Amino acid sequence: MKTIRILIVEDDKKLLQTLEAHYRSILENCDFQVTIEKAETVEEARRLAKGAKTNPYDLVSLDVILGDPAMTGLNVLETLNRFQSAWMVALLTGVETDATVDRTMGKTRGDALRKQLRRDAYARFPAERLLVVEKPSDTIPAPEADKLLANRLRQIAAVYQEVSRLRYIFRPIEVVSLERVPGPKASTPNKPKRKFIETTSLHWQIRFNCGDIRTLPDKAGFKTLHHLLSLEPDQSLTPEAAVMIEPRNEPGSVPDSSTPAGNPIAEYFKAQGIEWETLPAQRQDEIIRAALSLRLKRYIELRGFEDEGDISPEEGDDLARIKREFGPLADLAEAAYQRMNPKNDSPVAADQPALGALAQEGLYAPAGNYDRREGGRGEDSPEAMRFRGRKKRVCDCLRENGFADFAKHVEAYVMSTGANWSYNPPPNIEWTLH
Repeated sequence: MKTIRILIVEDDKKLLQTLEAHYRSILENCDFQVTIEKAETVEEARRLAKGAKTNPYDLVSLDVILGDPAMTGLNVLETLNRFQSAWMVALLTGVETDATVDRTMGKTRGDALRKQLRRDAYARFPAERLLVVEKPSDTIPAPEADKLLANRLRQIAAVYQEVSRLRYIFRPIEVVSLERVPGPKASTPNKPKRKFIETTSLHWQIRFNCGDIRTLPDKAGFKTLHHLLSLEPDQSLTPEAAVMIEPRNEPGSVPDSSTPAGNPIAEYFKAQGIEWETLPAQRQDEIIRAALSLRLKRYIELRGFEDEGDISPEEGDDLARIKREFGPLADLAEAAYQRMNPKNDSPVAADQPALGALAQEGLYAPAGNYDRREGGRGEDSPEAMRFRGRKKRVCDCLRENGFADFAKHVEAYVMSTGANWSYNPPPNIEWTLH
């Protein structure tokens, strides 16, 4: 059974009870397990909205006039949007028919509110997830008004069921663009006309929870993640199958015309005139430490803030910039952070390979899913290491593009089941993948 968490904001105690009873009955008939929270003032509603940032409400039923002459339900709506603490909002209003509006707000503000309500409401919250619904007029007899109210709440429930399917989106799209065709250089003053052809490229539409939809270019690992999200709860993915889903741009894969050959770390130092493969692991380790030394201290400091959930947007941008500067050495910087992290409950063994040895073997992947055993000690297969590296690159890319919550979700719920991998999300997360 699906769950739904509702916040009802209404200052009329009798109507608040009526709304609670109707919402519960209607949604339970739609096979929802209903949890309802209530607020009677703007201040209380805004406090709940701020507190729901990490656990957003599925639906908010919001009155406009809440007995405050200075603030209205529109201020609550703005707070819900700012903290992304509600998926859908139904603005239940009697502004256009309620004679008490002028007494509460004053004649001037009351007139302005009546004229601009819908415009102001849709300016404060995404239009595709906002309904403005009229309360039944006070002039309608009570039995008829109650029946009319119930019908309007059923409409709200029907709309919620439709728009809830677009709350979690991870789907591929083709983007068409024009690409210039290289031509021969002109030997005369009359240059040839530029020629363009239409090309298509793969992009990904992403939305997680109550955020906005964004489109990102294709990245190594996105196809694997898409496949994992499409699996049933009892299905899993082997590392070998994961590599087959998108074999290109993987450390250790067969290079082609679009893939740099060899180990990216070796290529990084070769470009600086260092014959990497000929050096012993100890010398490689010294060179890596020297390359990382200028920015490593700041990297470790920022990663600590990130793990503690106490990193500011400016510090997040700084961390992303350092990762880009590290290039292929970013995984080794992370390995150093994991070694030095005081919260790490798994102390590093004295015989753990040095950074240079790890670099020689390819991407370093801490912790894990071991599917080979040599001498009684677990060791990642090359495919499992590639899978880990792919998962890490996906999460890094998501964070750099504003999807920190989605990255955290992937890290928490894409997990190892023995030698395989599976996606085990909490209930009520339904992905739109096509």
